[in-house]
Amino acid sequence: MVKYFRTQFLMWTQIDITILSDKNSLEDIYNCFGLFYSLEQEFSRFLSTSDLTLLNIKKELIVSDRFIDVFKLAKEIHSDTDKFFNPLINLKNIWYSKDFNKWLFEKQDIQQNINLEDVLIEWNIIKLKDDQNLDLWWIVKWYWVDLAFKYLKTQWYNDYIINAWWDIYLSWSNCAWEKNIVAIDSPFNNNEIFATIEIQDMAVSTSGTYKRRWSIDNDYYHHILSPETNSNNNEIISLTIVSDKCYIVDAYATACIAMWIQKTLKFLYEQKIEWIIIWTNEKIYKTNGMENYNLSII
Repeated sequence: MVKYFRTQFLMWTQIDITILSDKNSLEDIYNCFGLFYSLEQEFSRFLSTSDLTLLNIKKELIVSDRFIDVFKLAKEIHSDTDKFFNPLINLKNIWYSKDFNKWLFEKQDIQQNINLEDVLIEWNIIKLKDDQNLDLWWIVKWYWVDLAFKYLKTQWYNDYIINAWWDIYLSWSNCAWEKNIVAIDSPFNNNEIFATIEIQDMAVSTSGTYKRRWSIDNDYYHHILSPETNSNNNEIISLTIVSDKCYIVDAYATACIAMWIQKTLKFLYEQKIEWIIIWTNEKIYKTNGMENYNLSII
């Protein structure tokens, strides 16, 4: 077995693909990146020529069938999560602005319409209100992961890892024909592991409030906004979800961190997924099913 590994930076996200195979797999890796590149041309908020950017400027645009599909998936998750997953949320409201790479923050007073029902679809035309800006990044990343792993399965690969900024899809086995071991970072101590789980042919995503944090005027902020308060909820510090449905794991994790803890628990217990929550007081909640993944808290 030979290890083939490549990294690309697309949609301001580090994407890693690893394949262990007897055949040269570089072409298939680049084919997967090609899928993501095409999505970037449509959905990147950082490209001035992307369909998403043009839609946010013009407020009305003819888009592709794929764009409509992604938006409808976002609406589905928006409904499932009682509107806590909302692609109209604008991080500039908590001063995460201008340039993510340069880490610039400015106080802003932005009025925005986050009512997703106000976004209209007529055939392949999407219409926004003047005070609306759409951001589908939270679901596009996993939409691509779905496309990529389905492509790799058609090429008969059994051993691969797709890592989209620490949201991961793992193949059926590793080179030793065993399950893959995934580490969950400690939210309390840098460069330490909180727990490990064993994953087989599943998606796993961790969202947290302990990495993308910044301070302005001695107040601390993180990158997940509650649509109810237009501010941060700080009860949950880390949430890891495991599911066979790639496109929901990151979206659900993001939505749940925006909720308060009791609403999160009620929502998650109603879903057919497994998860572990780390609360800010270091209390842990988890499903019994996490033991099926040999959850080991270190």
